[in-house]
Amino acid sequence: MMKLVLRRVGVSTFEAENERGQRVRVAGSADLEARILERVPDRSVLPQADAYEAGGAMRPMELFLVSFAACSAMDVVLIVTRQKEDLRELTIAIEGDRADATPAVFERIRIHFEAPGVDEAKLSRAATLGVKKYCSVGSMLRDEVDVSVTVSAPSR
Repeated sequence: MMKLVLRRVGVSTFEAENERGQRVRVAGSADLEARILERVPDRSVLPQADAYEAGGAMRPMELFLVSFAACSAMDVVLIVTRQKEDLRELTIAIEGDRADATPAVFERIRIHFEAPGVDEAKLSRAATLGVKKYCSVGSMLRDEVDVSVTVSAPSR
């Protein structure tokens, strides 16, 4: 079982803490903050914001993409190293397109793996398996989201 606690630390900013004491800040958009502020007549009741409040925290859907990329990357590293490839570097770029509706779920996600000096065919197979088969975060998307995987393995 995983257990986390979130505490409100700003108008639309929360700090999450896991059982090991690690923390991350998550914030809503500027639009959400403005909508909250227009409904609060006495702003003295709000938590006192700090430096994170001014755009210094990730938004929830960004954290989802980070989780998806990191989860997939761990599987890719395991698969590529099992293939006896010399994986010195791995960069993952991920982007998502959200629905223009509420809830604004992801409709498309593109994830690109770059590993200089690795056999591109092996990297492609590892990336596809990591993203589409082994990543627990990606598995939660089911078939409702179009996920595409690309790779590049430029020479060092």
